[in-house]
Amino acid sequence: MRSVPGHHVQVLRALSGFLHDREIFTVANSMRMKRNRDLYDGGQLVTKKEANDYLRFVDGVIKKAKKFLKDNK
Repeated sequence: MRSVPGHHVQVLRALSGFLHDREIFTVANSMRMKRNRDLYDGGQLVTKKEANDYLRFVDGVIKKAKKFLKDNK
């Protein structure tokens, strides 16, 4: 199955809505755009600090998602 343009943004919006956290969309979309610039526009390096910040962010989102799933069984 081929991806649909904008599907990543739709997933981020849905996740942000399910977990009632607008920051998820804001931060994750920023990460996605930077990654795209790096891959397709010739480079946009992610610093070690940014990578660590992103990892902490993703860990937090995973914790929220697990709690959401547990609370909504």
